[in-house]
Amino acid sequence: MQKNLYLVCPTHQLEAYIQSKFGSHHLFLTALGSVFRFEEVRFVEKVADFLMQDAIDRITIVHDLNCPFKNKIINHEKGLHSYAEEYLFEIYIDHYYRINQFESRKEKAREMALIHSENLTHTLYHHPLLEKPIRQKGIAINSLLVDWKTNQLEKVNTSFSTAGTAA
Repeated sequence: MQKNLYLVCPTHQLEAYIQSKFGSHHLFLTALGSVFRFEEVRFVEKVADFLMQDAIDRITIVHDLNCPFKNKIINHEKGLHSYAEEYLFEIYIDHYYRINQFESRKEKAREMALIHSENLTHTLYHHPLLEKPIRQKGIAINSLLVDWKTNQLEKVNTSFSTAGTAA
């Protein structure tokens, strides 16, 4: 049985939704907006230790297409009150034209989630403290885009692999 570590935002209780779809034998690491602070050494050390000790086969980065943080930014609402909102706003500004080539809020949220996944995947595969356990254990990384309102899931494979070649 494959054991996944899901990186997920707790806002819409996606843990229960994911367990209903894939079973309850998986693990979860949560952060608002799926924005994790991989620049904080103590946090990363704990994650690296966990990856070395537990039998994780895959890390799945989960993005809620109805995320209130992404929606707030896409809708140009004022007031960024959390680290997650500030980080997502930077993604939005850095990739403004890529995101806004789409008409609907849902398409913009999807594109923003894909960019966020690309950044997070790159961080995980190239982080000085996480690269070794991910490579040694052969842990794959992918993304899952969730629209719980319409009960749709989209699995997205990453362009990185533990061997350093395209997956």
